[in-house]
This record gives sequence, C-alpha cells and structure tokens, in this order.
Amino acid sequence: MIATLEDAWRWYRSVHAMSRILGRLGERHWPELDWDGRLGQDAVLVELSRDQIIEDAAVIQADLDDLCVLLLFSVFEALVRERVLRDFDAEAKSATHAAVQRAMRSIRESIENGSFFQVLDLYKDADADLIEQVNQVRRYRNWVAHGRRAEKPAAVQPPVAYRRLAAFLELIDRLAED
Repeated sequence: MIATLEDAWRWYRSVHAMSRILGRLGERHWPELDWDGRLGQDAVLVELSRDQIIEDAAVIQADLDDLCVLLLFSVFEALVRERVLRDFDAEAKSATHAAVQRAMRSIRESIENGSFFQVLDLYKDADADLIEQVNQVRRYRNWVAHGRRAEKPAAVQPPVAYRRLAAFLELIDRLAED
C-alpha cells in the first residue's frame, strides 16, 4: 500500500530498477538462458520472446517518470490536506458562535475538497520559493493527469519532485510545532 511519500518513492525506484533489469536481461542474455532446464518448463516465461521483453521494458520506462510525479503529488496532496485539516480542526474546536461554526465548516470543506493551489497558498509567507517549486510539480502533475494534451509545463523529474514535496512536508511539520 502506498500511503506516504516514501512509499511512493520506493515503488518508483523498484519499478524503475526492475524494468531496467528486465530490459537488460532481454537485450543481453535472453537467448543464452538455459531454456532446456527449469526455465523452459515455466509456462509464463516460455511464452515471452526477447523482443517482447525489450519492448515491454521500454514501454514501462517511457512513462514511468511522469507516472511517478503523478503518484508522488497525489500522495503528497492527500497528506497535506490531512495535516492541514488536523491543525484546522484543533483550532476550530473552540468556535461556539453559530455564524463562526458555519464559516468553519465552509473553510473545512474548502481545505478538504477545494483548490489545492489555495491550500498551498496558505504557506506562501513561510517560504514563497518552496511554494513555487511545489506549484511547478503540481502544474506538471496536472498536465500528466489530464492526458498531456495542453502545452507542456516545465518538466519535473521524480527525484526533484520527491525532494521538493518532502521539503514542504517538513516545513508544515515545523510550522505546526511552533
């Protein structure tokens, strides 16, 4: 299960490594494998061709980085909304006036389901540069998530996305401690 940024990063690294290994196996070693032994008795492996292994590994590699950014940001967004809501709920407990309670419900709904850009914008005063870096990841994720149809924004590679998103999570943890 992928519940944290670290889980998503581990998934990406594992799939990236395994697809590279399978591609290399297909390119360099597939014909020389011992097909007369146990490998030749494996019903799944015996149906695979060298070309299919190479092609499938290339297909995985072609989209993997974009899918990783999509996954990282999706997990990140859920974590941020959860943390902001937790902090908000702690503050909102003390509201007793009906009008304030209604306003609090509206704000909570906005944090939970509204524009994530607005949630990020809440932290602009703490580190505007980091917020812009995270927004670059968000724009790239949106481009991927919506089928890569619009003009491509500045590309963000998975390691950069991971570092930026992790830095933001650290920032909101530090702010919550203050």
